[in-house]
Amino acid sequence: MVSLVRAGDGMETELDGDPSLSSEAELCSALACLQTTQGRDQQKCMLESSEIALLNNVKYHDSFKTALSKLLSSIRAGGKSESTVLDGTGCSADCGNSQRQDCPNTASDPLYVLDVSEGFSILSLIAAKLGSVKAYSSVEKEQHQTVLKILAETNGVSEEMLEFWLNHVEDDSALLQRPTTDKMWSAVILDCVETCGLIRQELMEKAALARCLLEPGGRIFPGRIVMYGMLVESETLLQESAVQGTEPTLGLNIGPFINQFTVPVHVFLDINTLPCVHLSQTVELFTLDLMYPNANYNSREVKVQTCSSGRVTAIPFWYQVHLDDEISLSTFSEDSHWKQAAVVLDEAIEVKAGDLLLLNIQQHKNSMSITAKKGGEHTATGSAD
Repeated sequence: MVSLVRAGDGMETELDGDPSLSSEAELCSALACLQTTQGRDQQKCMLESSEIALLNNVKYHDSFKTALSKLLSSIRAGGKSESTVLDGTGCSADCGNSQRQDCPNTASDPLYVLDVSEGFSILSLIAAKLGSVKAYSSVEKEQHQTVLKILAETNGVSEEMLEFWLNHVEDDSALLQRPTTDKMWSAVILDCVETCGLIRQELMEKAALARCLLEPGGRIFPGRIVMYGMLVESETLLQESAVQGTEPTLGLNIGPFINQFTVPVHVFLDINTLPCVHLSQTVELFTLDLMYPNANYNSREVKVQTCSSGRVTAIPFWYQVHLDDEISLSTFSEDSHWKQAAVVLDEAIEVKAGDLLLLNIQQHKNSMSITAKKGGEHTATGSAD
């Protein structure tokens, strides 16, 4: 429970006599006043542990602030970001150019930023602090909105510069719309990776809509997501993914039945502490481009050379989240609020140092699958929804 308290008139206590008694009395008085609401208007907000971890991620917020500041400065200066240099936004001419010509921003107009993050997020507040920006937050819970209002007031952001987008749309399913009938978004912030380590559902569909609502020079954050992974041997992941033999179940033959319903992807992993042996170096597996969909592909084959001998049992993976060409965040860093995930192979692959494995990564709608082959023989698959 996180409690945000707005103090009213304070209470002062004056005690005469011995100074030591006065200090002890003041301490007791202070302790007695804890968690009391006398003379105070108290607002309470329940946050998930993952949301607290996100709030503590300094690099995450600093990176977004820097990337947003660069973009907005470029738009104010009349420059064009890469989103309008090439015809690769995935938004047809009738969806973009004709609309944008009808609603040009003047120098005195504020720039519009929409934060479509899941759960509690202060990115809209950070955007509003950049000056001459009208930021919209998509937080749904009333208590979250109350907290953002208090934070905005505390940090000198006027009420007109930070609003709640769901209060302006009639249908929650139509979240991505123009800010007004005659304006477009300068930036749309999408929540692309879940805390558990998987790509969020309907990310590409949201990106397609967002691209059509950007003003000239505007962009989506992040612009690109690159998936990385490695080969590992991990008995821990094997033991947690499927019934191994009959000994753990006192000779009962239940594995063939139970293992039909196992999920090959493990989430909320910390690869830094996962008991495993690294059998390869880090390799790039896949790229999702949210700004340029024409650069995307449905499948990719990657050759991975092993650096040690062992049994490949799993492929942990994570993402490099590129806000622009210079600023990016890794979901595999010690200071990250994100966890990682791993595909557990249905059959272990025996390898020696220097062997080559062929990984086939396929993307279909909101899921990605990984197939591992050695010597042309199909050995294992897994999917990450």
